[in-house]
Amino acid sequence: MVCGPSMVGMMLTILQPILPEIAKEVPVGRSMLIAMPTMGIVAGGIAAGFLLSRVSSRSIMLWMIAAFGIIGMAGMVLQGWPLLISRFLIGAVATCVSAASTTLVGEHIPPKLRPRVLGLQMAGSSLAGIVAMNISGVLSDAFQWRASFALFPAIALILLIPGSLLLPASQKIKTVAANDRTAKPGWRLLLDMWPLYLFLLAMHATVYTTNSQTPFLLADQGVTSGAVRAHLQSINQAMIVTAAFAYPLTRRFLGTRWIPAFFLTMAATGLITLGMSHNLTQVGIALALMGIGSGTLFPHQSNLILARAAPEIRGRAVGFMVSNQFLADSINPWIYPPLAVAVGGLPNAIVSVGLASAIGVVFALGYGVRATNAPLPDGAKSFGH
Repeated sequence: MVCGPSMVGMMLTILQPILPEIAKEVPVGRSMLIAMPTMGIVAGGIAAGFLLSRVSSRSIMLWMIAAFGIIGMAGMVLQGWPLLISRFLIGAVATCVSAASTTLVGEHIPPKLRPRVLGLQMAGSSLAGIVAMNISGVLSDAFQWRASFALFPAIALILLIPGSLLLPASQKIKTVAANDRTAKPGWRLLLDMWPLYLFLLAMHATVYTTNSQTPFLLADQGVTSGAVRAHLQSINQAMIVTAAFAYPLTRRFLGTRWIPAFFLTMAATGLITLGMSHNLTQVGIALALMGIGSGTLFPHQSNLILARAAPEIRGRAVGFMVSNQFLADSINPWIYPPLAVAVGGLPNAIVSVGLASAIGVVFALGYGVRATNAPLPDGAKSFGH
């Protein structure tokens, strides 16, 4: 159940070491090559919501793990547009696995244990992505770049066999009776959660700054070594893993009411420090703070969605959560260029976003004062709690 998000992470990181070689094989620019799997993730989240409302989560997860291996392995022979399309499909398939696994957590893990399981999900996702990226680099050096695609069927086999034996059966999918005029349709229940999705969209568009803008900021500061940039970015990843592992303790200490203020504070402090940095030590501290915020946000969003989505729309709610996250990641790179022009440079733009996050801390503190730490029942339909 915890392996789903790692499929999305590995799908992206396996090919990072060989992107320049793939770019020579496809008839589009680098930007489109990089965007294709992200577009697949957004589409896959929507497709997952549709499928999970009609087919059991267990079946979807196993089918999509198998498809992950088959489509990924095809990259060993595909060229041109078929290779590019396979990148879109692998993003969609990996997202379906992620959504199905998180839905299974909602079905079978009691609310008191969910923070621990969801923390393991996010920490394992980051660790698996790092390991897969390094193995891919070794394979490409030893056997040329197409050998990296062999990781896809290998991962599928590793997960499919124990998954078939150990995954519990999904709960029966609820349907609303045609003559039940008091029950809201599924799309209305999902629409009731729009404030939560809007908040998560803004947060993910903010924290993705570490991935989208840090390399350019370092280049402007004269850091030309790719190894140095990678080491600094690894600080962020390491803190994401640490914060995700610590999420149950964080949630127990702060309670659900104060967690939004906590990760907004980490984001605001990290962004302002990053924008005002003048040396690598300051950059490392900023990335560490951002990592703590992101590592808390990722499992907390899953916990929020599972707690607030009624059982009959749980699959759709989780699928939309994944699409929402990567839509935010896609928006982030488009925000900074005009903002940098308006405020006089990239560092000032990053500080501006950090100051906006600081304003968000004030609202999050107000939410903490009004809210309670009592978990919502599975049938809860509103964000106003």
